[in-house]
Amino acid sequence: MAVDSVATADPAGALVRVGDLAGRPRGVAFRADTDGTLVTSHEAVDGLARLVLGEPGGASRVVDAATVTELPHWDLALIRAPEPPCPVEPLVIAPDRAGPARLRLADAWTDATLYAPGRPAVYTATDRFHRIDEALELQLPPGAAVGLRLDAAHTGSPVVDPATGAVLAVLTTALHAPGRSAGFAVPLHTAATLEGTGPLAALLRRNGATVPGFGAALNPAGVGALAADSLARAGIRPTRHDRPELGGELVEFERGSATVAALVGLPGTGRTTLLAAHATDRPGTVWLRGADLLPGDGGLRDAVGRALARTDPDVAARTARDGGRPLLVVLDGPEEMPEELAARLAAWVPTTVGWLRAVGARLVLACRPEHWERAGRLFPPGTLHGRPAGRLPAHLPIGDLAPEPAGRVRAAAGLDPAGLAPGEAAHPLSLRMLADIRAAQPADAGGAPDRSGIFSAHLDLVALRLAETLAGGAADRAAAARTAARIHQAARRSAVTGALPRRAFDALFPWSGGWARAVLDHGVLRPAGAEYRFADEEFADWLHGRHLDLDAALPAAARGDLPRHRAGAVGHALLHRCARQGPDALRGLLPLPVADTPVERSWWAARLSHQVLPALPDAHALLPELRGLADRIGAGAVPAEPFTPDFWRALAIDAHHRLDLLRRLLPADRPPHPGGGPRYLTAASELLAAEPTTLPLLRHWFDDDRPLRAAPDLVPPRDLTVASAAQALLHTHRRLALDEITDTLADAEHPCADEVLADLVHDEPAALCRAVERWAQDRRPERRADAVAYGLRTAGRSPRALTDADRALLRYAARALLDRPEDVTLHPSACALLVQAWARPPDGTRGSGGSVVDGGCAGGLGKAGVSRPEGARYRGPAGPGG
Repeated sequence: MAVDSVATADPAGALVRVGDLAGRPRGVAFRADTDGTLVTSHEAVDGLARLVLGEPGGASRVVDAATVTELPHWDLALIRAPEPPCPVEPLVIAPDRAGPARLRLADAWTDATLYAPGRPAVYTATDRFHRIDEALELQLPPGAAVGLRLDAAHTGSPVVDPATGAVLAVLTTALHAPGRSAGFAVPLHTAATLEGTGPLAALLRRNGATVPGFGAALNPAGVGALAADSLARAGIRPTRHDRPELGGELVEFERGSATVAALVGLPGTGRTTLLAAHATDRPGTVWLRGADLLPGDGGLRDAVGRALARTDPDVAARTARDGGRPLLVVLDGPEEMPEELAARLAAWVPTTVGWLRAVGARLVLACRPEHWERAGRLFPPGTLHGRPAGRLPAHLPIGDLAPEPAGRVRAAAGLDPAGLAPGEAAHPLSLRMLADIRAAQPADAGGAPDRSGIFSAHLDLVALRLAETLAGGAADRAAAARTAARIHQAARRSAVTGALPRRAFDALFPWSGGWARAVLDHGVLRPAGAEYRFADEEFADWLHGRHLDLDAALPAAARGDLPRHRAGAVGHALLHRCARQGPDALRGLLPLPVADTPVERSWWAARLSHQVLPALPDAHALLPELRGLADRIGAGAVPAEPFTPDFWRALAIDAHHRLDLLRRLLPADRPPHPGGGPRYLTAASELLAAEPTTLPLLRHWFDDDRPLRAAPDLVPPRDLTVASAAQALLHTHRRLALDEITDTLADAEHPCADEVLADLVHDEPAALCRAVERWAQDRRPERRADAVAYGLRTAGRSPRALTDADRALLRYAARALLDRPEDVTLHPSACALLVQAWARPPDGTRGSGGSVVDGGCAGGLGKAGVSRPEGARYRGPAGPGG
């Protein structure tokens, strides 16, 4: 491949002449690395204090002997690059071998033959003799051999492989061996191997890493060049990403023992962008798409061989490994593989893993969760990098951008956060498309479009640009509409599989009219094997969803006749139906998980419910379905995955409905333990903290005695139920609405409520004092009875537990009760409360309250009572209080 550029080139363009200051030729040198290091024979520089280097074109320069690294024990010398380096291309140095060779003699390329293994020869330097044990004999034509003996100026000339143009050895004219008159050459790779860590070995490492060699001379730089060609063919260009944590994970993957890493995320999250940035920064990365795989492939090796221009993939991978940087294969969108191969994935995966391990290569996939859920389970233990999550085997998750990187992306794109819908402020595809849209709009364009609005505007913009390209200038709305119609037609014809057949592409976008070139150049569609696909997967799902026949797609999915990775398009079709006809249109249409259903039907129901329900702008119309789903999850009839707390948080429903759904889900919670994942109880607690007005609703949980799963080491052991969880939540969040909670508990008239109130007597006596004062004035007899009961409990606490203000509230409550003739049965207890609530009893007269009672409480009330204004000072939102 590179041979002819060396073997038939003008010698002045390939070699550097070495001479002395008197102008006498001493030999030839060639460049061996990108730094400009020259290789020649030792005899060419032996004894010279200064050298003259004759460059191509006739220019020359003088260098000191200090720039020369002498290796007389190999009859070699290295000349460090002068600045600037000699303007000749570096030559590849390949492992030596016997067979045909070429070298430059008398300004012409001469055929020769190298004989191996090496034999001893003696080099006579100016200072001493050097024995070289591995000199290669060089058989030359008779005339050439005579010329070689008579002209030492050829020494240092590279002996090259005619098939590859790579240097095999360096010609020498001062080597001698008894009984042999043939020429000799020094094998560079053999010399470097025997030298170990010396300067020659370092030079050959640089040569292999920086000067591409191909074919039999394949080296790490050649592998890198072939891999770079695969990136160029796939249209992968240098880019940047703002995910240092994932970039670090990929670096860690290559340092570890795992063979495969899967970057798993929904379309639009930047999977391809991240891997493109990594691939362009990392030499030796081969880029494949799922569509590049063929039905008959036995494993990844077959596709890698095609991507490396028919180079033996085993040789390429081992060469990269031996060069210190294993071959990295990126497989983007494996969902696009042919159906026949997808059906044989269980055989393809182990074959692929076996090959990767044998040659030391690594594989990184970028795929949807639907693909990895199945494919990831086929990889042997110890193969995968990352961590499992839910149904997904070990992987690297990718989602929306973190807040800080998202802010940087918005700032770089000139996007005002105020012009972004909440769900789009960190979504990579939305940010990229919206930046493009804003750049094409007037400066005063406003609005904060959601994702559907962004995609719709992107479609309009692309259609307009295509129309302008085809018109060679400005285009009107009618032309843009006609262009958009063709894009819609392409989506309609590819809605089921996601792929547009080549014949349909040629019909819609003929090459003759410039249509095909335009849609490809504008990034609307891209080649995918023998077909075409929309370039942006998430946009494609949205557009396909507008044309997908749900009446046919949903039954096909339930039968398993629709690939799982088409769930995105089906979900968007359901959302389009909702947008046109309202949420009620989804009732009976959107499949929901139920118990004891076939695997495919169950999977599609879970996947579509998880995708569609949180995306509805108003989910209240589907509350009956949501309650049924929550009940089935709580009962263990259907798996809780993927309906994690985040799913229920995302539903567009009122807080009190959300709290009721979380109640139904609580029995499905796993016992709390470190790393145990999100819990519904935690979600309920967060909701209560954010919406304190929902706290009173917990009283409806008191009759729910369904058991919760407790940690096995719970101390003390006790039965946990939904009702006890409500008690714990009320107690935990009591400070957010103490007065409302105490009133709610009293209204509940439930043993669970009584238990919480009993705890509040000890933990919140001031709140109970306020409640007693309120209840004492309530029109309901049962509430006034509560005032006496809880007033006595609270007053009976340690004197230090109550403040003067608290006791004043209790006295006011007692007086209010005594003022009601209809509460005569409560008067004795009210008198007792009045006595216990005495603000400052005389020393040694703690029992003196009895005299007040004995006197009918009449006199005592005047002394112990508190005026109405004094009570009002402590009235909170529902009664006296601080």
